Amino acid sequence: MKLRNKIALVTGASKGIGKGIAIRYAQEGATVVLGSRSMDLLSAIAEEIRGAGGQALALSLNVRKLESVQQVVDETVEQYGRLDIMVNNAGISMAHPSEDLSPEDWARAVETDLFGVFYGCQAAARQMIKQSEGGCIINITSVYGIVAAPMRAAYCASKAGANMLTKVLAIEWADKNIRVNAIAPGYIRTELVQGVIDKGMLPVGAIERRTPQRRIGEVEDILGAAVYLASNEASFVTGSILTIDGGWTAYGYL
Repeated sequence: MKLRNKIALVTGASKGIGKGIAIRYAQEGATVVLGSRSMDLLSAIAEEIRGAGGQALALSLNVRKLESVQQVVDETVEQYGRLDIMVNNAGISMAHPSEDLSPEDWARAVETDLFGVFYGCQAAARQMIKQSEGGCIINITSVYGIVAAPMRAAYCASKAGANMLTKVLAIEWADKNIRVNAIAPGYIRTELVQGVIDKGMLPVGAIERRTPQRRIGEVEDILGAAVYLASNEASFVTGSILTIDGGWTAYGYL
């Protein structure tokens, strides 16, 4: 129960990594607020957590709108009195030839994967600064914010920006007792990724051969790190970008 009595807000919690983190946090004793635009899925997950003896609240959230993010933080504080952990997980993926990338698609990626992360960090920090204990912010970014991939200009640029944002806010808010870190996953078998694999649109065999551990990741591979970074065991960890990728970014041989 490493997160006992903590209040955690997880964005993009209706599926994939966000869902996994929310459920694991509840198992570790946290009260979890789940944010997403998919309220039907979100409500079912909150009910699942409560059915297992945990505490959960589902709230509608659009991370592209600052007022929506601020409202969810305010509702969290109104309900529970504080906010200890903020996980900015909501994001979208995009692959498109850069010469044909529309302004609308560029804006959608940047507004979700970068602006949305900043809005979450800012709204959470404003509350955490009021609290004597501060708090912890974890941004879910990507290895594609560290290394490049073709046809992912908007995605790579947004995730790289989120990684640097993590470092800037970590040093800026360190004296306010707010820790800011990022988890940068490689290929993880979320519902979305599995669906693409099933349709034959993702060369999973090639990805496994390219990965030193010879497999793609599972959501479970992310959860231990998410708990660690949110816990008191990581009290001296801030400004870190933790890659969880089976060695993908380290590998530079043939």
